[in-house]
Amino acid sequence: MDNYCIELNHVTKRFGNFTAVNDISLQLTPGKVYGIVGPNGAGKSTTMSLIMGTLMPTSGNGTVMGYPIGSTEALAHLGYSPEFTSFYNDMSCVEYLWYMATLAGLSDVEAAKRANELIDRFELREHANKKVCKFSTGMKKKVSLAQAMIHNPSILLLDEPTANLDPTSRMEILDIVRKMVNQDKQTVLISSHVLTELETVIDGVIMINHGVIVLNEDIETAQRKFNNGIVVFSSSNNQLVLEKLADGSHNPPPKVKSGYRVISARNIKNGKIEFYDDDRFADLDGFLKENGRTRQKDRKKDKSIRISPQYFRKS
Repeated sequence: MDNYCIELNHVTKRFGNFTAVNDISLQLTPGKVYGIVGPNGAGKSTTMSLIMGTLMPTSGNGTVMGYPIGSTEALAHLGYSPEFTSFYNDMSCVEYLWYMATLAGLSDVEAAKRANELIDRFELREHANKKVCKFSTGMKKKVSLAQAMIHNPSILLLDEPTANLDPTSRMEILDIVRKMVNQDKQTVLISSHVLTELETVIDGVIMINHGVIVLNEDIETAQRKFNNGIVVFSSSNNQLVLEKLADGSHNPPPKVKSGYRVISARNIKNGKIEFYDDDRFADLDGFLKENGRTRQKDRKKDKSIRISPQYFRKS
């Protein structure tokens, strides 16, 4: 078995002409918490569905604990809490959790014991015999997390567990996740639109946009990058700009004037290029001037490059 609990190798998923996930590769280490962050439609839920095996890749492959994704052996290691959970209208909380436990292979006695353990753990005892379908959104999220843990999986996939919750409920759910990780030493992949709400929970962050992973770092490295400037610009010759940025060949020698420096560059949607701050390259103004380009304020004279600074949260 590999050292990774989850591994995806060049996985692509298409729906007709639409590419939801495009050539992504992931290696997740056991016992850590990973956040997968991106806007709506970025590919977060599709990636989780691929890991779960509810969707099969158009190309590429992956494993869970060394077993092919979608296999019975892989599923035995996974617990999944979807963004939108459907509950039976006639089942109470304890009945629902008992039923989910039996589906996971526990005996009737084991299922009842496990259901009650989790009801106490998630502070749902006074609601144990009430219909889940009538619970508040926050309470439903708790029940969904409990069912994901019902068979003691080694890996939890939590798809936007804080979506549509008020700030207090968000913090309560994240506190539950934090306690689960500390007590059970599970591997967790948790998705969200907002990185800042995950920062106190996760060890690593995976940023995905338009089906492409644009950043995959430990949280400390990611925070250092986000605390620096990010520039996004479009060019009449993006390939040339990428080559220039990649090899640092522009002159004069590297120095900092504008505060925009480069750590990596990549093509992103709509012909734009994104790059991050570092000490390896010269200032952006010098590079543009050398190559006959200008900043956004001068675009009437030269429209081949348009630049707009964008920033992440400052610490």
